[in-house]
Amino acid sequence: MSRSYRHLKEQDQIFLSQMLMKGYRKDKIAEILGVDRSTIYREIKRNIYIANYSEKKLYHSWYAQNKYIERRKRHLKLVKDKTLRGEIESKLALGWSPWQIEGRLRREHGGKSIISHESIYRYIYSEAFIRNQFYKKLRRKHFWRVKRHKRNHRVPQEMLINYRPNEIHQRHEFGHWECDLMMFKRGMKGNLITLRERKTRYMIAIKNENKTAFTTALTLISMMTKLKNKIKSITFDQGSEFIKYQWIKNCIGADIYFCEPASPYQKGSIENGNGVIRVELQRDYNVEELKQKDVNNIIRNINERPLKCLDYQTPAELFNKY
Repeated sequence: MSRSYRHLKEQDQIFLSQMLMKGYRKDKIAEILGVDRSTIYREIKRNIYIANYSEKKLYHSWYAQNKYIERRKRHLKLVKDKTLRGEIESKLALGWSPWQIEGRLRREHGGKSIISHESIYRYIYSEAFIRNQFYKKLRRKHFWRVKRHKRNHRVPQEMLINYRPNEIHQRHEFGHWECDLMMFKRGMKGNLITLRERKTRYMIAIKNENKTAFTTALTLISMMTKLKNKIKSITFDQGSEFIKYQWIKNCIGADIYFCEPASPYQKGSIENGNGVIRVELQRDYNVEELKQKDVNNIIRNINERPLKCLDYQTPAELFNKY
C-alpha cells in the first residue's frame, strides 16, 4: 500500500539534500521520511536548479525552502494585507500573544473575527527572518513549531530495553551498541555523540554541532554507515535528541532500543565510558575548539587500555577480531 502525499518540511528538505549528496536512492529516502516516493520525485522536480559553475541539475534545501516561501506568500493573509500585518507585528513586539491579538481585534470590530490566532502563529513561523524576529516574544518558544499531537513523543512499547533479546543483555553477541550525548558547559551547543560496543567495550566519539534531533541523527548516520555491517542494534536513552531514531534505523539497518525514562544506568557501558572520557574532557571544556582528529586520538588511547573484564585484552584488540 502506498503512503499518502504530504508536503516536506524545512528539516525534511535539509535531510533530503544531505542524503542525495551522500548518494542515497530516492526510494530509500522516501522510506526513511515516511512518505510516498512520488513526494520525493515531485519535490526534486519542482525545486531543482542549474549550477552556474557546472551546469548540473542540483537540489539544495535552501533553494527549495526559498521557492516554498514564495509559493506560500500567495496564501498568507498577513503577507497580502500590509496594514493588518503592521498592526499585528507591533503588538507582537510589545509581547502580546496571538490569542490576545485575536481577541482584541474581535472586540475592536464589534465581535467580527479579523484573524485567528492560528494564522498569526503560522505567520510567525513562516519564514526564517520572521521566525527569528518574533518567536522569542512568545511565552512558549519553539524555534521549530511542533504539531500538537507530536509534542509528547513516546517511544513505542516494543522498543523499550526490557524487550531487548537476552543475548544482548548477556553480551553473548558482537554488534550491539549503546549511545549517549556528552554535554559540556552551559551555553555551549557543541557536544559529543558517544557509542560503545557492549561485548568488546570498544568506543567511538563523534563531534556534534548541536543537540537537536535532526543534527544528531544526521551526524550519527554520516559517521556510522561505514560500520553498518558491525551494528546490529543501538540502545539510546529517551532524550529528545534521539527522536529521529527511525532515520537512524533505516539508514544503518540496526534494531533500536530505549532505556526506561530517567534510567541511564540501563546503558551502563556507555555511561562508564563517558566517565573515562571526562578525565580528559571535563564538563567545563570548550569542546567546540576540538577537531574530530583530536577526539579520535583521545578515544584511541582509551581503546588501547587493557580491561580486567576483557581478561586484560584491550577493546581495540577484541574489536579487531570481529
